[in-house]
Amino acid sequence: MLNLTKSKKIYLQYSFLLLLICITVYLVSTTLDITLIPTIIKLVDKKFILIGLLLMIIYILLESIIINILINAIQKTEVKYLSLKIAMMGFYYNLVTPFASGSQPMQIYALNKYGLDLSKSTATVINKTVLFQIVVTIYCAVIIFFNIELLVNDLPSILILISIGMIMNVVSLLGGILIVLSPNTMKNIIKIGINILCKLKIFKSLDKKIYTINKFIDEYSYSIKLFIKNKKALCFSIILTIIQLTIFFSISYCIYKSFRLNGFNFFNMLTLQVFLYMSVSPIPTPGNVGANEIAFFTIFAKVFPKDIIGYSVFLYSIFAYYFLVIICGFFTIHTHYDMNKIVNKNKNYNI
Repeated sequence: MLNLTKSKKIYLQYSFLLLLICITVYLVSTTLDITLIPTIIKLVDKKFILIGLLLMIIYILLESIIINILINAIQKTEVKYLSLKIAMMGFYYNLVTPFASGSQPMQIYALNKYGLDLSKSTATVINKTVLFQIVVTIYCAVIIFFNIELLVNDLPSILILISIGMIMNVVSLLGGILIVLSPNTMKNIIKIGINILCKLKIFKSLDKKIYTINKFIDEYSYSIKLFIKNKKALCFSIILTIIQLTIFFSISYCIYKSFRLNGFNFFNMLTLQVFLYMSVSPIPTPGNVGANEIAFFTIFAKVFPKDIIGYSVFLYSIFAYYFLVIICGFFTIHTHYDMNKIVNKNKNYNI
């Protein structure tokens, strides 16, 4: 462990905050063509743009409510707006890290700093991740199943990506179920996989991580089993997650109506956005930047006229990415600042 002085720790803490600000500004400034905004303002029906922004705010608040249910199911807390802070942080790191890999560790870290035991912080985040994974996989699978002909006949170019996305989600879901039902079986499977990788010399020293992996599997299994016993919290969380997903998948309909277009109903647009979500899920770019735009052009090519589809892609990016990055980035920076004050306060108190 590095023995850092108080001034060096403060320097590192605020350097990290500055890094978050720079990442947010860079992502927005380099990938968002703000010169299109005046033209879009003239073209669109502002009512549906406001509805879309309101839906995104509700989407964020529902995430906060679900996390609050999960936290209270494990440990009551008196920290104000804790679930909102954790939700914002989760969204932000989902959008700025490949495969959304940074959100769970940061959420666990934040919950721990705000007073939850490390094991309970881990359990809360695991429960949220598994809950979302189950609901989104089943939700998308149902939509895709009932619209498989549309996918095969009209969108064959994205069929492979959607298939890969569904396979990844299903495998992840089955892996989670196996951990709950038979954690020892999962440990043996992972041990065999690690031994093969070590023999092939693909990863070095991976066998030294077996203890850590086994410990995580035990915590994962215990957390899920504990949450399943709380049937009220479980059912309420599932219902809210379904509503949350429906709200998110409604954004393309708001964009469609904002251009005063007709011919496609709400369910048509929701289905196409589900296709979009699943087709970009295997792509590791942070927040699926680039992949979202390309897939949108392909999937919605017959929905939006050629002269406005570029504007529609721009609007979708604002709703699904930039709005979340800016709003959640601001709250994440504030949360890190707040956590730093808590850490310094506790150190002064102990002294």
